[in-house]
Amino acid sequence: MRLSIPPPVNKIISILNQAGYEAYAFRESVRDCLLGLEPQELKVASSAPLEVVEALFDRTLRLQNKVLVRESEALVHVLSFGEQPAAGSLSDLLEQDFTVNALAYDPLEDLLIDPWQVSEQIASGEVMIQLVGDPNSRFQEEPGRLLEVFYLMRLFDDAHLQWRVFGETGEALVRCAPAAESIHPHQVRALLNEIIVGKRPDIYLDEMRKTGVLRYILPELDATYGIEQNDCHIKDVFGHTLLVMKEIRPELHLRWAALLHDIGKPQCINLHEGRVHFYGHQAIGSFIARRILRRLGFSRGFIEKVSFLVYHHMYPYPKTEKAVRRFVNKMGLYNLGDLLELRRADIMGGKYRNLSNLENFKREIDSVLFELPPFSIKNLALNGFDVMEVLGIKPGPLVGEALAYLFEKVKENRELNNRESLTALLKERFGS
Repeated sequence: MRLSIPPPVNKIISILNQAGYEAYAFRESVRDCLLGLEPQELKVASSAPLEVVEALFDRTLRLQNKVLVRESEALVHVLSFGEQPAAGSLSDLLEQDFTVNALAYDPLEDLLIDPWQVSEQIASGEVMIQLVGDPNSRFQEEPGRLLEVFYLMRLFDDAHLQWRVFGETGEALVRCAPAAESIHPHQVRALLNEIIVGKRPDIYLDEMRKTGVLRYILPELDATYGIEQNDCHIKDVFGHTLLVMKEIRPELHLRWAALLHDIGKPQCINLHEGRVHFYGHQAIGSFIARRILRRLGFSRGFIEKVSFLVYHHMYPYPKTEKAVRRFVNKMGLYNLGDLLELRRADIMGGKYRNLSNLENFKREIDSVLFELPPFSIKNLALNGFDVMEVLGIKPGPLVGEALAYLFEKVKENRELNNRESLTALLKERFGS
C-alpha cells in the first residue's frame, strides 16, 4: 500500500537521495498517514550529516539535534542517523519513542519500515500504546511522553480505533508520574490543548487522574476529585467537570472554560442545614483559572476570555425585559453565545438535565437583540475630533484605529457609549 506522504516531505527526501544519502519519512509523518489523518508534524530521517542538510536547502534553522527546513511553506524536521544520542543507524533512531512512532517510509521504493507491526494493529482496529525499550527510562529522559500517552488516546479515537496501554508502559506511567512536574509549561499547554479538544476529553482526563499525572500538571483540578455536591448533581466536582467537558462544543476556549468552571469549589465548601454549598466559587474559580492559564503561558486575550466565562457562569436568569437588556449590555454580544453554551453544558452535566428555562431565556435574548437599533461608528458618543483632542494627536491613521477600537468595545457593551467611558477607554489603550 503506497502511503500518501505530504509533498514537502517527498521533495526533501528526493533532494537528499539525489545527493547520495538515504532519507525516509519518519515517525509522526508516517503514523498519521497510516491512521488516515493529516500529519501534524513533518519529519525526515536521513544519513546526511546535519551540516550537509543545511547546505542542500535554502531556508533552514539548525537546532541541537536536527535541522528545520522550510519547504513550500511547511516546516519539516530533518534528523540525522549519526547525530542523535546513542544513534548510529535508522533502527537505533526508531528505538527512542513509542512503538506507534517507530515508523519510517521510503516513498521512492514504497518501503515501509515497521518493526512493531503497527500497520497490522491499525488494520485489526486496536492499537497498543507502548514505549520501545525500558519505559521507565523513556519517561525519565523525556517527561513530555507522560502527557503524550493521553494525546495518543485522542489521536486513535480520531482514527476510530480502539486503544490500550501496554502493561509495562502503564505501570511505568504511574511510577514516573511525579516527573510530569518537570515538563515545560508551554509543552503542557500544547499537549493539553490537543487532548481536551478531542472526542472524549472526559476519558483522557480521567485516565490522567487515575495514573497520577494530573496531580503534577493541574493540581487544582486534581483537588476537585472526591468533593461531593448537593442532590442537584450525580457526580463529585471532578466527575461533573468531566461531564460538562464532554457536553460542550469542542472549541478550545470553551473546553478550558468547562474544565475550570468549578475549579474554585474546593476553596468554598460550606455546609448549611445538611446541604453542601459553594458560595462564591465562581469568583475564586476565575482567580484560580487566571493563575493556571498564566502559568501555562496562554495569551492575555485567551486568559481574559476564559476567566470571564468562569466568573459569570452562575448568572441568574433575568426576570424582566429590562433586566434582560441589562444582562445583554453587561455581558456583551461577543460573550453571549459562549455563556449560553457553558450554561447548557453545565445543566447537561447535572442530575436533571432540564433545558427549558435556558431555552426560554434564549428566546428573551433573541427578542431583545431583534429590537436593538442598528449601530455604527457614527453613533459613538465620541467622534474623530474628540479622539484627537483626548489623545493630543493630529489627523492620521491613529484616529481611525482608535474609533474602530471604541466601536468594537461598544458593540460588546452598549452601556459604554458615553463620553466618560469612551474617554477612559482611549486613555487606557492609547495613552493621553
